[in-house]
Amino acid sequence: MTNGDNMFGAFHEDQSDGSLMGDLINLCDELSEFNDYCAFLCDAYASIVFRSQDEEIGISTVRGVAHTCTWMKLRMEEINTHLRKFQERSLAETKERQDPSCIKGDG
Repeated sequence: MTNGDNMFGAFHEDQSDGSLMGDLINLCDELSEFNDYCAFLCDAYASIVFRSQDEEIGISTVRGVAHTCTWMKLRMEEINTHLRKFQERSLAETKERQDPSCIKGDG
């Protein structure tokens, strides 16, 4: 999986109505689903370690865990990037409401 590719899909801007609120609701839903998946993985990994106390963990399991951890970090970076964009967009929209002359094209 590459950055932006995951079992839940990348952030679905195409599913939004274009409003800041709609985009935030979509991201919130995706973050909630991602959080549930991470919680599941943490429980699974704890179970693997607990059950493997007396024996070696197989290389395929180690590689799978490493791959999934990398994916989780990349996905969280992507979510953080979207949150920063929303923050910037929100600040710009707030500024426009406060001072309509700052809208692009109103020189």
